[in-house]
Amino acid sequence: MTASTVRRAVLSMMLWAAAADMEAAGQEPPPDPRRAGACEGAVISHVFVDNHSIFETPPADSARELSGMRRFANWVVNRVHWKTRRSFIEDEVLFRAGDCFDPMLLDESERILRALPFIDEAQVYPVPVDEDEVHVVVDTRDDWSLKLDFRPEWDDGLLITHVSATEENFLGTGTLLGLYLTNRDEQRDLGAQLRTERLAGTRLDGHFSGGRTRTGVFFTESLAYPFVGEVGQWAFIESFALREDLFRYVGPAGAAFTNASLPIETRFGELTLGRRLGSPGDLTVLGGGVSWEDVRFDRFPGEVEIVSGFDFSERLAADSATVEAIRPHVKPRRGAYLNVLAGKRNIRFITRRGLDAIRGEQDIRVGTQVLVALGTSLSRRTSTLGSDGRELRARLGWFAGAAGRSWVFNTELSVEGTRFRPDGGGGDYQDLVGEFETYFYWHPGGTPRQLEEIPRHTFVIGVSGAGGWQNTLPFQLTLGGPFGVRGYDREDFPAAQRAVIHAEDRIVLDGPFRDVFDLGITLFADAGAGWRGDVPFGTDSGLRTSVGAGLRVAFPSGARNVVRLDIAVPVEKGGVSQAQFRFGYDAVSLLTAFGNRQVRRSRAAGPAAAFLGSR
Repeated sequence: MTASTVRRAVLSMMLWAAAADMEAAGQEPPPDPRRAGACEGAVISHVFVDNHSIFETPPADSARELSGMRRFANWVVNRVHWKTRRSFIEDEVLFRAGDCFDPMLLDESERILRALPFIDEAQVYPVPVDEDEVHVVVDTRDDWSLKLDFRPEWDDGLLITHVSATEENFLGTGTLLGLYLTNRDEQRDLGAQLRTERLAGTRLDGHFSGGRTRTGVFFTESLAYPFVGEVGQWAFIESFALREDLFRYVGPAGAAFTNASLPIETRFGELTLGRRLGSPGDLTVLGGGVSWEDVRFDRFPGEVEIVSGFDFSERLAADSATVEAIRPHVKPRRGAYLNVLAGKRNIRFITRRGLDAIRGEQDIRVGTQVLVALGTSLSRRTSTLGSDGRELRARLGWFAGAAGRSWVFNTELSVEGTRFRPDGGGGDYQDLVGEFETYFYWHPGGTPRQLEEIPRHTFVIGVSGAGGWQNTLPFQLTLGGPFGVRGYDREDFPAAQRAVIHAEDRIVLDGPFRDVFDLGITLFADAGAGWRGDVPFGTDSGLRTSVGAGLRVAFPSGARNVVRLDIAVPVEKGGVSQAQFRFGYDAVSLLTAFGNRQVRRSRAAGPAAAFLGSR
């Protein structure tokens, strides 16, 4: 019998006792008009929220049975962790006392709670009272919400690429407050952020951030009302972002410089409304709105600079050949766009343990979804230096997922591009960008009963690809790095297109402190190739491979967020001397957002089709 089963049994007995006490005291629940024939089945008479902290404080007579590490963890947590408020959880679920009992709303509520970054476990289940009445239990356990993130890497020496302090659940209200410093090559952001899941007590999400970059400032703001679970019918997003920064190009092999930096200023805005029709598992999505963008290169060509040794604090003026290599990507643009969206969503969710979370439970999408977005400029916009015209933009997103008793498969694809028609006539396709990811997980010998426990091994295969063609916005990919072929540096093998295969065996370890944190190791291999295309300084890499091993840690036990320390070496002569040490997150994970960071920085403005998912 598992701990969750025992907890359910105990809570059920407590509910029966509480109901008996209320009846004995003459405390009847308020009359419910729905009980007069409005509900075909039972009515929810009471909702009981049992919100646990990360580690529950045990009774005094059993505390001495805990390990010293667990007692220390209890002591720390009770002083620095804000327990999620019961009122917040009550507002997040999709039902209230007096509502008609609907099992689907309980399942959706459970998944919504589990998707919150500060909720580690969530169970929502009914306790029947009689044929016409049920109680519902909402049982949650918090995740660690005070995050101190420190990411070292070893690239020609020790580098600290990111430091942050973030509280994801301030005062237990689902509000995120954070300060961070990112210092990765050209990117040096010193900023603060605020995000709330329930702005002004509503389901409106608010996100605000701002700070300094290496060359100026950045600011982002968004207000979003996402589709609520699979039952929400309306969604809305308003957002604005500006950024003054450098776009980094990796230089060609053997050149006197390692990087070239292009000053760029971007401003984006969006207003989109979405509507879903149909029933969960068979939804049609419609939407529309407007977007706006302003991309400037006011400091080109005079402030194009080169860097030697990856030190972006020491930049020198670029020569004319470097400037000319970058010039095809320097196309200022400014304009407003009218957008429409349509799609089909046939998605349901299952739960699995031991995939990306070492021991924790995560929700997995299965089914299919396709979304199409079209946009047209509302007026002439400047696409090339001295050339005005109109354009049509299109974006396609496609997802498919399936699962069996011991395996899970997910694949996702995104393709976008524009057709620009200058005022003088003609026209061509520009800024074609595509990316895909395919993941396969397998638990050898797994059966439904065994999968309630934690499999010792999880074999993972991930295939990803990305590319750009005829780009007029700055664009460049690299093959190496923590999400590419991990035995190589992030600056290795600049390319216009790339494809990578990851293979891993993730092994769960037993340890003396498994009630405090989860521990695992992984053995992995990567293979990939990059193609030069038409990007500046691109190269054909040929097939490149690497192998490595890593340590995976999740705190507290059962948490979905896993950090890892890896060592990877390229499979070629002298590979051991070029070992890469990395501290970060899984390169293959269903818990992270779809998309390549290097692709995202080059996307044109358009409707945020991602919000047409759900929360």
